[in-house]
Amino acid sequence: MNGREPEPQPRQGGRHRRGTVTERVCSLPWDPAERAAAEQLDQIEPAWIVWYGTGTRHFHAVAVWPAAEPLIVRARTADELRDLMREAERSTPPPRGGTMPVSPDTPHPTDDPRAVYWDLPHDLPIVGKARAMVSETLTAWALHHLTDDAVLVAGELLANAIVHGEPVVRLSLWADADEFQVQVTDRGPGQPRHLTLDPESLHGRGLAIVRALAHDTGVTPLPDRPGKTVWARWRLSVGDR
Repeated sequence: MNGREPEPQPRQGGRHRRGTVTERVCSLPWDPAERAAAEQLDQIEPAWIVWYGTGTRHFHAVAVWPAAEPLIVRARTADELRDLMREAERSTPPPRGGTMPVSPDTPHPTDDPRAVYWDLPHDLPIVGKARAMVSETLTAWALHHLTDDAVLVAGELLANAIVHGEPVVRLSLWADADEFQVQVTDRGPGQPRHLTLDPESLHGRGLAIVRALAHDTGVTPLPDRPGKTVWARWRLSVGDR
């Protein structure tokens, strides 16, 4: 022994607990090829929303046209998913054109052609896809000035319905000469609550954001079953019509 203190060793990165050997943790992208394939399918299949779940390790697709029940298919490969989508289209054909009617569960003007809805899977990753659909719809309806606010509101209402509600979750949009409305319906018995939050709260701001962005908001119970429709409304000026 020469009496010298051992030189300190550089600290290694990774997960470590006192008294245990350092365990290196590598950050790896999950299934990049599968996710890329899902994104490509989503682009070339306008009648479907397609995504790859890294948790389930499966491909998922949900039809965007109305059906008696939500039309959702799931497969291990992109090719298998495509085959299931074609089979679903043969059993429940999508409409050839025009707009989709608004849900009978939600209040809406019966004589307005600008109305669409989508039944969505009870899965948080669908929120991003739904926000894109809202943006595309408002562009088609020439309501560009509402796009940013409406997309954010739709995302907040959908996230609340998926986290706190129960399926089926339905997103509806409609507009007439005087107003535009976003509606999210779910079958859960609970009612949305406005929380009193401190400035450092990280969660629970969804309904506060909706109230700040829309001209009017509210909740309408479903008339003949458990559930409710949470809606946000914007008044349209003469230049918006």
